[in-house]
Amino acid sequence: MVNLRLCGLMLALLPGSVAAQQLFNSTRSNYSGLTGASWNPANIADNRYFFQLQLASFDVHATNTAYRYTGAWSPQNSSASLDLDKEFLTRSPSDKPKLFSAGLNLRGPGIMLRISPTQSVAFSTRARVALQGNSVSEALIVNAVDGFKTRGRAADNTFNLNLNAYSEYALSYGRVVLDKSLHFLKGGVTAKRYVGFGSGYLQSRQADYQIVDKTAATGDTIVRINALDAAFGYSNPHAFDDVDADQALQWLKGGGGSGGGWGLDVGVVYEYRPNMGQYRYIDKKGVDRLDYSRNKYKYRVAVSVTDIGYIRYADNATAFNNIQTKNSGVSESDLDGIDLDNYEVRLNKILRTQKQVRDNKFVAGVPTTLNVDVDYHLYKWLYANAAVSQSLRGRYAVGMRSFSFASITPRVESKWLEVATPITMANAYHTLNYGLMVRLGPLVVGSNDLSAYFASSNPYGFNGYVEFSLLQLANGGKSNKKHGKSRIKDSNEIKATK
Repeated sequence: MVNLRLCGLMLALLPGSVAAQQLFNSTRSNYSGLTGASWNPANIADNRYFFQLQLASFDVHATNTAYRYTGAWSPQNSSASLDLDKEFLTRSPSDKPKLFSAGLNLRGPGIMLRISPTQSVAFSTRARVALQGNSVSEALIVNAVDGFKTRGRAADNTFNLNLNAYSEYALSYGRVVLDKSLHFLKGGVTAKRYVGFGSGYLQSRQADYQIVDKTAATGDTIVRINALDAAFGYSNPHAFDDVDADQALQWLKGGGGSGGGWGLDVGVVYEYRPNMGQYRYIDKKGVDRLDYSRNKYKYRVAVSVTDIGYIRYADNATAFNNIQTKNSGVSESDLDGIDLDNYEVRLNKILRTQKQVRDNKFVAGVPTTLNVDVDYHLYKWLYANAAVSQSLRGRYAVGMRSFSFASITPRVESKWLEVATPITMANAYHTLNYGLMVRLGPLVVGSNDLSAYFASSNPYGFNGYVEFSLLQLANGGKSNKKHGKSRIKDSNEIKATK
């Protein structure tokens, strides 16, 4: 419970350096390029770009399901203090366990190349850092925001707090598996190397505590722990002393990691293509060719599982995975002044870890996620996408996690211009967000939650993202070419022959 003060501290530190976003470009665009590979590696095959050199992409995010924020800080007023005192927080009416997340995502240089009409490869880099809370009991988070001043007992509390920073280096391969006019199928796989720079976790499946008055008998004790079943571990906690974009860039360069591991993404994409005749042409040499510059489907269905993997920490690692504490007290001096420089010492003292079994290694998971989306071509440049992203990490898993969401995104899409408006049930389907994405050639800007940009909204969080490609070459099309009759029957011709 004490670490929630540390969580509040880090939530204040992160936005002070950068702006925010939770999910990179969630519109499932056909021009998402390398970004689309992180959602489903099969996207790089039969891509609208035959070459892309991405320079950088950047996002950070802060979100929760417990409180709306009413303070002075906003993306437009980033110089104001992000004050998380309870007077600037409006509590959610739900009494369900809460979650929160704050962090940043930085993609470095990446390249994607079509090596044949049916095969593509890509290489990308990314640094990620996040502080996250999952399954945090309502009573616990309310007491933490109140500074543990409300007297009384709170039993059966749960929480899972994780702090992680790592970089990843990803090599992707995608290819066309089936191309039978009406039916098209492609698959992809991404192999990842993770370098972990720091990790920490504090969790409990059951915490029974009581907030008491200071008396001559209790001294300065203000929290009585009646029973606690917990786990606590960390490696290289000083990696988080100064988290900002510059630090993430250093992580992106690799080296100096305290952990390492491997990961995998796998995915498939099916397209229903009823009128393939209109996508073929006869070039100047009289050769029948397929137009790779255009989307050919009426609808598209994509399924993938991303970040199947782990990071093992064995360098300067400490783990107490079976903490059993009863009838102990937490003093006011233990709580006051806790910060990034002393939380390691303070938590060891509060949790009485000197009496617990200690391990010198632990494994942190990466955010394994099932992604499913359906994209429908409505008319010319108009599309509609429905997507579900379901976290596959358990409530008490150690490591970074994704928060499940479902979205509906109408968009207008062309080669040089794209506008999309995602509507999302985010944060494990608890929070309704509305966003906007605009792509102008190689530049993409957007947010999956615009609420923080309006002073009257009292948001649960905020985000925004920027992507820029140094060079991207789209596939050529039919322009300046002689068109000819298709050698493949379209759906109307097939029906006529029946």
